[in-house]
Amino acid sequence: MLYGVIGFSYDNFAHTRRVFARTGVHSANLGDNMQTLAVRHLYRQLGVPADRIVRIDRDTLRDYDGPQVVLPMNAAFRGAHLPVSPKVTPLWIGFHADEAALVAARDWLATQGVIGCRDPATAETLRTLGIPAAVTGCLTFCLPARQAPPNPEEGRVLIVKGKGPGAMPQEALEAMPTDLLQRSEMIVQRRDMAVLPLTEVEMDENDRIAEALLQRYHRTASLIVTPLHHAAAPAIAAGIPVVLVRNTPSSRFGFLEQLVPVHIGPDFGAVDWRPEPVDISAVRARLAGEFQRLLAPWLSRPGVST
Repeated sequence: MLYGVIGFSYDNFAHTRRVFARTGVHSANLGDNMQTLAVRHLYRQLGVPADRIVRIDRDTLRDYDGPQVVLPMNAAFRGAHLPVSPKVTPLWIGFHADEAALVAARDWLATQGVIGCRDPATAETLRTLGIPAAVTGCLTFCLPARQAPPNPEEGRVLIVKGKGPGAMPQEALEAMPTDLLQRSEMIVQRRDMAVLPLTEVEMDENDRIAEALLQRYHRTASLIVTPLHHAAAPAIAAGIPVVLVRNTPSSRFGFLEQLVPVHIGPDFGAVDWRPEPVDISAVRARLAGEFQRLLAPWLSRPGVST
């Protein structure tokens, strides 16, 4: 048996294809790769051999025709991704999809047992379709805590942004205290790509860049200010204080906002700019335990402690 981690080639995305056809460039979301890093981290904790771990492309998941593989479904999916290939055994944890994708795949999803979802909105939509669902949260909350945080007065304030709905609200920057702005750095958690779909080489590179970003957050950040789910969740897991600011609300943040406030602009007057780290030890333990439970039938060494 092989153990899968999700890759992101960005095939089957009509908007991405249009942008690429017009400009010759598209933007890869490195937050996607944070989810892959989390699954690899959990596999290591469970003693899964590295040579049994394979990347399975989310964006061609229907067409996978390799050896049988178990695959944690810890990512966002669209209608073009579901149902998965019969060569893939899905493990339902951290799953997110929009309503259209869930409706289109309803009959198949109804055969899958309880669907473990990243957010309450996905779970509620599944239940309205008559499909049992539970809210697990995202496996990025299982990423490791950092070992040596910087002194808060010496550490950097990392402003981690994306594009579109993940753009940094200008009003939030204007509301930020001057002393925090003075030691801030802007990071774009995306990467411009000149290849579509991405090859294994580019997907490897994006995983490495995401890992390097995560280590940078661990090493330098006394605070992360971001509108991004997969900047906030890995930072919270690391023990880094997080301020989450957005231009618009999103149901994708339904689990995350149980842990930290999600501030929606344009008024950011109520933001606590000096929050404490969030203790997510119970969340981490529950998620890691559920991951091990789901994987246990395929583990070569079942019962290895996480």
